[in-house]
Amino acid sequence: MTPGEVEVWVGTGTGTGTGTGTRRVGVLRPSFMGGRNLASSSFEYDAAWVRDGWQISPDLPLGQRRIYVAENSTLPGAFSDAAPDDWGQKLIRADHARRRRVDSALPARLGEFDYLLGVADHTRMGALRLRVGETWLSSEAGVANFHDLDRIVEAARRYELEQATDDDIAYLNDVATSPGGARPKANVRTDSGSLAIAKLPHSKDGNVDVERWEAVALALAADAGLSTPRWTLASADAGRAVLVSERFDRGAAGERFGYMSARTAFGLGAHDDGARETYEDFADVIDQWSVTPAADLREMFGRIALTVLVNNVDDHWRNHGFIHTDRGWNLSPLFDVNPSRHRGVIDSRQINAGDDPADRHLQHLVDIAGAFRLRDAEARSIIARVAASVVNWESVAAALGIATAQRELLRVAFVTPQLEWALQS
Repeated sequence: MTPGEVEVWVGTGTGTGTGTGTRRVGVLRPSFMGGRNLASSSFEYDAAWVRDGWQISPDLPLGQRRIYVAENSTLPGAFSDAAPDDWGQKLIRADHARRRRVDSALPARLGEFDYLLGVADHTRMGALRLRVGETWLSSEAGVANFHDLDRIVEAARRYELEQATDDDIAYLNDVATSPGGARPKANVRTDSGSLAIAKLPHSKDGNVDVERWEAVALALAADAGLSTPRWTLASADAGRAVLVSERFDRGAAGERFGYMSARTAFGLGAHDDGARETYEDFADVIDQWSVTPAADLREMFGRIALTVLVNNVDDHWRNHGFIHTDRGWNLSPLFDVNPSRHRGVIDSRQINAGDDPADRHLQHLVDIAGAFRLRDAEARSIIARVAASVVNWESVAAALGIATAQRELLRVAFVTPQLEWALQS
């Protein structure tokens, strides 16, 4: 292989070898401009994979040819999904700076491709594995023991306060680079052996126990019959919770499942925020990719209702996704649903073209029921079922340890005209 080329494999096991269940998919080739600035990239499937493999990304159709990314992108969507987001990138940069103090020959700056390669192989999101020669990238362990949560929380807290030691940065770089998003997270191994994401308190949370409230949303979702990952709460510093959510891109035996974000499924470019795409549009995407579209459309319809009824304003296309198993692509379990006391924050997706994302109304969801293969009565029944769960928000919050004062603070997220409307639908 020439310099800069990276072998791409799909792994279904937990080991680092190339044995049963680990297959080479093809070759990723980056193109740089000015140091490590990624200008473009291309991908080529291996002939054997084309014969009996699966399409790893919407922008990489199966075929024996070299595929170049579109002008508005630098990496194919599958690789963008496997790369770290804000939190992971910050840690990789911090650890690189630490290493460069020892080895000045290292490059002064890192780029997008370095972030992709810097994620721990064992915990990289989805099924893709990257290799140069005989070396898997990256070789970091990528996971901590569940009982190391206190150490993780304290190291992350010091990092946010710009008080982290070199040991803190090295440790976080090892266990916390692969989970997406801007909030601090780390990979942990539960007592049952499952790989999980530990979602940590954030220095900007103020007096809101954000992860405990996310647990409330997950509990309400499960009660409404929606698909959620297995999760648990662990206590953290000053009574704040750590939400430990099992990774849905891993199977019971550690097999790796492919992952595709809704953003990638839409084919959005690197600088497209997806604001023009609506949930009605997403119904078409589910129809296109899901091997069980009727079930996944019904599921998504309920999730949209939940998003509105708990005032989840952190609502963007990276917070929805698909997983690929032996059956094909299916909607992933629900994740990143956070009740918010702030209204009028326009970081939400429109339900349809007539919806105001700063003041969403569930009537718009009923209006597009046909796009989700639902009749009007079915649509209203799903909304009513979700509302019947959400109406119990306060008792669920109390059971999860949220104090009265904080429940009063978040009441505005739940007790709304939309809830009243949904209960009467």
